[in-house]
Amino acid sequence: MFNKPRDAKAYIAKTIIFSAMAVSSFSFAKDSTQSLSTQQVNEDITEFVALLNQRYAYLDEKNVDQTSFEACLQKEVDQIKTVNALSGHLNRCFEFFYDQHSEIRPRPRDYYLPMPTALTMWAEVGNDTATIISIPHNGYAQKIGFRAGMKIEQINHKPVFEAIKAANISGQKSAQTWVLNRLLTGTRHEQIALTVSWQGQSQTLTIDTRQVVADILKDKPILTSQWLGDIAYIRPENSLGNNALISAFDQALFEYKDASALILDLRNTPSGGNSDVARGIMSRFISERFPYQEHELVAVEREFGVKRRWQEFVYPRGENTFTKPLVVLSNRWTGSMGEGITIGLHGMKRATVIGTPMAQLLGAISGHTLRHSQLSAVIPVEKLFHVNGTPREAFLPDIEIDHTNNVDNEDLALKAGLRHLSKLARKVN
Repeated sequence: MFNKPRDAKAYIAKTIIFSAMAVSSFSFAKDSTQSLSTQQVNEDITEFVALLNQRYAYLDEKNVDQTSFEACLQKEVDQIKTVNALSGHLNRCFEFFYDQHSEIRPRPRDYYLPMPTALTMWAEVGNDTATIISIPHNGYAQKIGFRAGMKIEQINHKPVFEAIKAANISGQKSAQTWVLNRLLTGTRHEQIALTVSWQGQSQTLTIDTRQVVADILKDKPILTSQWLGDIAYIRPENSLGNNALISAFDQALFEYKDASALILDLRNTPSGGNSDVARGIMSRFISERFPYQEHELVAVEREFGVKRRWQEFVYPRGENTFTKPLVVLSNRWTGSMGEGITIGLHGMKRATVIGTPMAQLLGAISGHTLRHSQLSAVIPVEKLFHVNGTPREAFLPDIEIDHTNNVDNEDLALKAGLRHLSKLARKVN
């Protein structure tokens, strides 16, 4: 099925590039009753497969079982009668790619919520355990009793590895952690009962996804900021897709222009954003032009055998460049454009990165509209890299924080950032 594409150029022309999975992706089908004929369904499926063949940048790395994927797409096609049903069908089969940066939009209202936007905790599968590794400080999961380091024993009263196996459509071992976190994210109206063990005791705690969604959709400031002694602290509040953040960030920098150092907290950017905002932020920390990331458009090499790879630059902006020490805080909710800012400031040697691995969202995504259903197939079409050649999804912080023994629920990354800046100040003095 995944053969050499015949006309990648046509797909390049028909798509619109997005910088990240924006907050607008947190939407579900409303008018989903539009009918489709079986022929229209089959033609959209064929178009979808051709798009993946030609443009999905990580096709080879995913090692998808082609026969099983094709069988999934063709299963009970004659039962698909509406746009909503086709969206659900394509999204479920797309799980073969276990890629949280890809989806069919709009998704059905009963499908999984977007990850990491609606993910309340990050867990990982070990040899025989499933462990909660990270929870946002003062976030929903922490407030209802979850702690990093807890072992997950059951999901909705089913042994955790049975639940993972049942939901792992690809069957790949490498997909298990992704599947686990998908189950922890859940659907729009769900009570997810998790039986966990910690400090020798078991208990069952429940994630109410209705409350999670309400919290996400609640009005919030574009950014928050404060003084931490003589150090400035600025945190974009999942607003990297809002161009108004550029002027808000400028104003914050002006207010903290006399700070001895700055902590840029990117731990609440799960929905990504756009590169204009990203460059707007990075441009305030440099005095000359710098490359901040590398792109690779895989479709060109796949079609013609010619590699196309280039660097994207940031130019200084504004009269008062902030040249003092800078720390960037990252975690599993530093997503897409948040990841781009992190690797950019790191690659320009302007920041020390402290925290956990980021969301590891793959590449720069593009939306392609399927002909009959008008559904948008959103996939990564460009691979992205740190300027040193490291894939963005493989980047690790300079100072990595382990939260699994954080019994006192402290903000360990912020404390580590303040310690680091304090050490730098002592060296200068």
